[in-house]
Amino acid sequence: MVLWFPTPYPDELLYSVLARYHVRAGNTSPKITTEELFGKRTVRSVWDLPANLNALLKNTGDYWNAEQLILNYTMYPYYAAFLLPQQAKKIKQAMMNDEGSTIHTRIGMAASNVKLKENFWVCSHCIKDDMETYGETYWRRIHQCPGVFFCPTHEVELEETIVSVRDFNQHEYIVATALVKRRKNNMGELKKEEIQLLKAISQSSYSLLTTNYLQKDNNSLRDKYLELLKQNEYATPNGRVKRDRLYSGFKAKFSSRCLELLQSTVEFVEADWLTMIFQKHRKSFHPIRHLLVMSFLDTDLNHLFDKNEYHPFGKGPWLCLNVACSDYRKRVVKDIGVTIDYDTRKPVGTFQCNCGFVYSRKGPDINKEDKFRIGTIKEYGHVWKQKLTEAVNEGKTLTEISREFQADRATIKKYADKLQLNVPWKAPKIVAKIVQNSIEDLENQLQLRKEKWLEIQELYPEKSKTELRKLVPDVYAFLYRNDQDWLNDFSPIKNKIQTPNHRVDWKKRDEELLALLKQAVRNWDFDVEKPTRITATSLGKKINKLSVLEKKSEKLPESMNFINKVSEDLVAFQKRRVEFCIEKLTEEGEPIIEWQIYKKAGLRSNVSNEVKRFISLKVTQYESANNK
Repeated sequence: MVLWFPTPYPDELLYSVLARYHVRAGNTSPKITTEELFGKRTVRSVWDLPANLNALLKNTGDYWNAEQLILNYTMYPYYAAFLLPQQAKKIKQAMMNDEGSTIHTRIGMAASNVKLKENFWVCSHCIKDDMETYGETYWRRIHQCPGVFFCPTHEVELEETIVSVRDFNQHEYIVATALVKRRKNNMGELKKEEIQLLKAISQSSYSLLTTNYLQKDNNSLRDKYLELLKQNEYATPNGRVKRDRLYSGFKAKFSSRCLELLQSTVEFVEADWLTMIFQKHRKSFHPIRHLLVMSFLDTDLNHLFDKNEYHPFGKGPWLCLNVACSDYRKRVVKDIGVTIDYDTRKPVGTFQCNCGFVYSRKGPDINKEDKFRIGTIKEYGHVWKQKLTEAVNEGKTLTEISREFQADRATIKKYADKLQLNVPWKAPKIVAKIVQNSIEDLENQLQLRKEKWLEIQELYPEKSKTELRKLVPDVYAFLYRNDQDWLNDFSPIKNKIQTPNHRVDWKKRDEELLALLKQAVRNWDFDVEKPTRITATSLGKKINKLSVLEKKSEKLPESMNFINKVSEDLVAFQKRRVEFCIEKLTEEGEPIIEWQIYKKAGLRSNVSNEVKRFISLKVTQYESANNK
């Protein structure tokens, strides 16, 4: 057991602590240091996710506990937040034991397109502060995170040192020094919003390291994402993601330059990370990509991991505001529904008491008095009506009842009439005024809906009337019911390219499609990394006429005959992949060997005998040609 050990600094890598121990111990070889700390010389000096921590704890005594060591001085919390719960648990166990060879594979780092930084990074301002405070500096965790180019403390650009995170000696410990050679990273001229994004990524990365975020279950994050997609109209109410709208919005928000810096460019394909991250999580995604999605959906880590739940109307139960109820102003309401106001996007709470009284108000509540506020009474309920009946039967005057129930006289008259109560007062003389007010209110509502309808057309000039209707169904329905003529006059007119009686010349259309199909086949797989199979579907997509080919195939005989002729079955496609692979190997000057063809062509060993014979034949032909 070692008799002393350096005190770790805030956010210091365990690797950095061990490096400082190595220097102060005066050991001539890093293996001596490794043996002193771990009890054996074979442990590698891994900077981010080290293993054999049980052995280290044993040799350093009660200096710290395992949880403190992993969460505060390794990169584990940065990755663990977005791992599946069981996966995060296994990674922690592997770090405690001697299973270091499995950690980076399990975490998905080996297969990730987001690569680690090659060298250690530092902040000049942090180094200056360290020298003034501690008399030495150290390697910080946050500065080594992929995608972190700004110091979250000083908000200045980080600098890359010449110290490699993978030293040629896998047992070496390199200590940080104030004089370490370093250079500023060339990120080009960034716009203000790009710099803001990169700084936000740095801050969020630091939060990951300093807060123990963990998923509750395998799809808790995905479920949160889906709700946010629905709220932002990137998914339908039943959860189907609108990929075209999603990708369009994502590319509009983030510049190509930033996505390249963050190693997270997107392509509109099924296997793209931006598509798969919203599907059920069967594998992990790099933290950078989760942080980008969070920024895109205007949310944060605390919301995703339920660290601070959002309660726009405070925590329940809530107050009953029915003056006729015995529980008036008591916290008895447990039933609340929260929706979002269409125009202001602010929360609207609807509260329902057991007395039948239902009221709503727009939030969020800001001060203590807001909880006593009623925006709209949606239902007075059976208790209120029963109390009104009793008050009328007791012979109370309209003024007394109005004051007791805190309702205007017109409301009391209205409900007394609905309940068919025998009242002493006369029929209201303000009927005409009420009608007039109703007419004026309708006109105001109509005007508001008309302005909204015209505004949505300005925002989406290319959309048809039907498409606009889907965007604002409530506005359309109101105008349709109350002023259908105006709606027809001020809606997009469908452009009719053909006259109503014009018939499609299917023979000509067939010839045009055939020409497109032939052109597509001639250029098939031109200048691509790997071939794709020729099928009716892939051909239709290639010429952007899949729907016509599927729905009108009987009217397109020449095109369909051509498609049937050139379409490939699996064996034919595999043979073409082999030929494509051989051509590539020849261009690169590589030998034509069977195992290499299988690997390059992505073929398994259990392909059909016909394909196996074809590969053997090609290899034989190559060898014969080279032996001449």
